[in-house]
Amino acid sequence: MDPLLAARRLPKLAERAMRTAIARSLISRRLTPRALVDRALVMFERSVARQLGDGVRPALLFAERDRILQELRAFMASPLAARLTVLPHSAILAGRDAAPYDVLVRSGHGKVYAIVFRRLPRGGARLELFRRMMGAKTETRTPVAGVLAYDFSRATARVLLDQAGAQGVNCDLRAS
Repeated sequence: MDPLLAARRLPKLAERAMRTAIARSLISRRLTPRALVDRALVMFERSVARQLGDGVRPALLFAERDRILQELRAFMASPLAARLTVLPHSAILAGRDAAPYDVLVRSGHGKVYAIVFRRLPRGGARLELFRRMMGAKTETRTPVAGVLAYDFSRATARVLLDQAGAQGVNCDLRAS
Protein backbone atom coordinates (compact mmCIF):
# COMPACT_ATOMS: atom_id res chain seq x y z
CA MET A 1 0.00 0.00 0.00
CA ASP A 2 1.17 3.49 -0.80
CA PRO A 3 2.31 5.18 2.46
CA LEU A 4 0.72 8.51 1.50
CA LEU A 5 -2.64 6.89 0.84
CA ALA A 6 -2.43 4.97 4.11
CA ALA A 7 -1.48 8.12 6.01
CA ARG A 8 -4.60 9.85 4.67
CA ARG A 9 -6.96 6.94 5.40
CA LEU A 10 -5.74 5.89 8.85
CA PRO A 11 -7.06 8.99 10.70
CA LYS A 12 -10.51 8.51 9.18
CA LEU A 13 -10.56 4.85 10.16
CA ALA A 14 -9.39 5.74 13.67
CA GLU A 15 -12.05 8.42 14.08
CA ARG A 16 -14.78 6.03 12.95
CA ALA A 17 -13.53 3.38 15.39
CA MET A 18 -13.53 5.86 18.29
CA ARG A 19 -17.02 7.14 17.46
CA THR A 20 -18.45 3.65 17.22
CA ALA A 21 -16.69 2.51 20.38
CA ILE A 22 -18.08 5.42 22.39
CA ALA A 23 -21.63 4.86 21.12
CA ARG A 24 -21.52 1.12 21.81
CA SER A 25 -19.96 1.64 25.23
CA LEU A 26 -22.70 4.09 26.17
CA ILE A 27 -25.41 1.69 25.08
CA SER A 28 -23.87 -1.27 26.91
CA ARG A 29 -23.21 0.95 29.98
CA ARG A 30 -19.49 0.08 29.96
CA LEU A 31 -17.97 3.50 29.47
CA THR A 32 -14.73 2.82 31.31
CA PRO A 33 -11.33 3.92 30.00
CA ARG A 34 -9.99 0.42 29.51
CA ALA A 35 -13.12 -1.00 27.86
CA LEU A 36 -13.44 2.03 25.58
CA VAL A 37 -9.81 1.98 24.44
CA ASP A 38 -9.82 -1.79 23.93
CA ARG A 39 -13.01 -1.65 21.87
CA ALA A 40 -11.73 1.25 19.73
CA LEU A 41 -8.35 -0.37 19.06
CA VAL A 42 -9.91 -3.70 18.07
CA MET A 43 -12.32 -1.93 15.69
CA PHE A 44 -9.47 0.12 14.26
CA GLU A 45 -7.30 -2.96 13.65
CA ARG A 46 -10.18 -4.77 11.96
CA SER A 47 -10.98 -1.86 9.67
CA VAL A 48 -7.29 -1.42 8.74
CA ALA A 49 -6.97 -5.12 7.92
CA ARG A 50 -10.19 -5.10 5.91
CA GLN A 51 -9.68 -1.87 3.97
CA LEU A 52 -5.93 -1.38 3.71
CA GLY A 53 -4.51 -4.87 3.96
CA ASP A 54 -1.04 -5.77 5.18
CA GLY A 55 0.87 -3.07 3.32
CA VAL A 56 0.65 -0.41 6.03
CA ARG A 57 3.90 0.69 7.60
CA PRO A 58 4.07 -0.27 11.26
CA ALA A 59 5.23 3.23 12.24
CA LEU A 60 2.07 4.77 10.77
CA LEU A 61 -0.08 2.18 12.46
CA PHE A 62 1.53 2.63 15.88
CA ALA A 63 1.38 6.42 15.64
CA GLU A 64 -2.36 6.27 14.94
CA ARG A 65 -2.88 3.79 17.77
CA ASP A 66 -1.08 6.13 20.17
CA ARG A 67 -3.23 9.00 18.96
CA ILE A 68 -6.39 6.97 19.59
CA LEU A 69 -5.18 6.18 23.08
CA GLN A 70 -4.42 9.83 23.89
CA GLU A 71 -7.67 11.16 22.47
CA LEU A 72 -9.85 8.59 24.25
CA ARG A 73 -8.07 9.20 27.55
CA ALA A 74 -8.69 12.93 27.13
CA PHE A 75 -12.34 12.20 26.35
CA MET A 76 -12.72 10.05 29.47
CA ALA A 77 -11.23 12.88 31.55
CA SER A 78 -13.67 15.42 30.09
CA PRO A 79 -16.80 16.68 31.85
CA LEU A 80 -18.88 15.38 28.94
CA ALA A 81 -17.83 11.77 29.60
CA ALA A 82 -18.59 12.19 33.30
CA ARG A 83 -22.07 13.51 32.48
CA LEU A 84 -22.76 10.77 29.96
CA THR A 85 -21.82 8.01 32.39
CA VAL A 86 -24.37 9.12 34.99
CA LEU A 87 -27.30 9.37 32.59
CA PRO A 88 -29.91 6.65 32.93
CA HIS A 89 -29.88 3.96 30.27
CA SER A 90 -33.24 5.11 28.93
CA ALA A 91 -31.85 8.61 28.25
CA ILE A 92 -29.32 7.38 25.68
CA LEU A 93 -30.51 6.70 22.15
CA ALA A 94 -28.19 5.41 19.46
CA GLY A 95 -28.14 3.28 16.38
CA ARG A 96 -30.73 3.96 13.70
CA ASP A 97 -32.53 6.46 15.90
CA ALA A 98 -29.39 8.62 16.17
CA ALA A 99 -28.37 8.64 12.50
CA PRO A 100 -26.76 10.81 11.10
CA TYR A 101 -25.39 11.68 14.58
CA ASP A 102 -23.41 9.40 16.86
CA VAL A 103 -25.61 9.51 19.95
CA LEU A 104 -28.89 11.11 20.96
CA VAL A 105 -29.35 12.05 24.62
CA ARG A 106 -32.63 12.87 26.33
CA SER A 107 -32.21 15.50 29.03
CA GLY A 108 -34.09 15.65 32.31
CA HIS A 109 -36.36 18.27 30.73
CA GLY A 110 -37.41 15.88 27.97
CA LYS A 111 -35.45 17.58 25.19
CA VAL A 112 -33.31 15.48 22.88
CA TYR A 113 -29.80 16.57 21.94
CA ALA A 114 -27.51 15.07 19.34
CA ILE A 115 -23.85 14.42 20.13
CA VAL A 116 -21.24 14.20 17.40
CA PHE A 117 -17.70 12.96 18.00
CA ARG A 118 -15.20 14.17 15.39
CA ARG A 119 -11.74 15.50 14.80
CA LEU A 120 -12.85 18.95 13.77
CA PRO A 121 -10.88 20.86 11.13
CA ARG A 122 -9.82 24.47 11.55
CA GLY A 123 -11.05 27.54 9.70
CA GLY A 124 -13.78 27.59 7.10
CA ALA A 125 -14.01 23.83 6.85
CA ARG A 126 -14.99 23.74 10.52
CA LEU A 127 -17.82 26.22 10.00
CA GLU A 128 -19.09 24.25 7.02
CA LEU A 129 -19.06 21.08 9.13
CA PHE A 130 -21.05 22.86 11.86
CA ARG A 131 -23.55 24.02 9.24
CA ARG A 132 -23.99 20.47 7.98
CA MET A 133 -24.43 19.18 11.53
CA MET A 134 -27.19 21.67 12.20
CA GLY A 135 -28.80 20.98 8.81
CA ALA A 136 -28.92 17.25 9.55
CA LYS A 137 -31.37 17.84 12.40
CA THR A 138 -34.25 17.33 9.98
CA GLU A 139 -32.92 13.90 8.97
CA THR A 140 -33.33 12.29 12.40
CA ARG A 141 -36.40 10.34 13.37
CA THR A 142 -36.50 12.16 16.71
CA PRO A 143 -36.73 15.98 16.86
CA VAL A 144 -33.44 17.42 18.11
CA ALA A 145 -33.22 20.62 20.20
CA GLY A 146 -29.49 21.11 19.67
CA VAL A 147 -26.20 19.54 18.69
CA LEU A 148 -23.08 19.08 20.77
CA ALA A 149 -19.86 18.56 18.80
CA TYR A 150 -16.97 16.97 20.70
CA ASP A 151 -13.56 17.55 19.10
CA PHE A 152 -11.18 14.62 19.67
CA SER A 153 -8.08 16.56 18.66
CA ARG A 154 -8.66 19.43 21.13
CA ALA A 155 -10.70 17.54 23.78
CA THR A 156 -13.36 20.25 23.76
CA ALA A 157 -17.11 20.30 23.28
CA ARG A 158 -19.02 22.96 21.37
CA VAL A 159 -22.77 23.41 21.75
CA LEU A 160 -24.64 24.34 18.57
CA LEU A 161 -28.17 25.64 19.09
CA ASP A 162 -30.44 27.29 16.59
CA GLN A 163 -33.49 27.79 18.76
CA ALA A 164 -33.89 31.19 20.39
CA GLY A 165 -33.82 30.92 24.17
CA ALA A 166 -32.94 27.23 24.20
CA GLN A 167 -31.00 25.99 27.19
CA GLY A 168 -27.53 24.62 26.69
CA VAL A 169 -26.87 20.91 26.51
CA ASN A 170 -24.47 21.09 29.45
CA CYS A 171 -27.20 22.70 31.58
CA ASP A 172 -29.68 19.96 30.73
CA LEU A 173 -27.18 17.15 31.15
CA ARG A 174 -26.19 18.50 34.55
CA ALA A 175 -29.83 18.69 35.63
CA SER A 176 -30.67 15.13 34.60
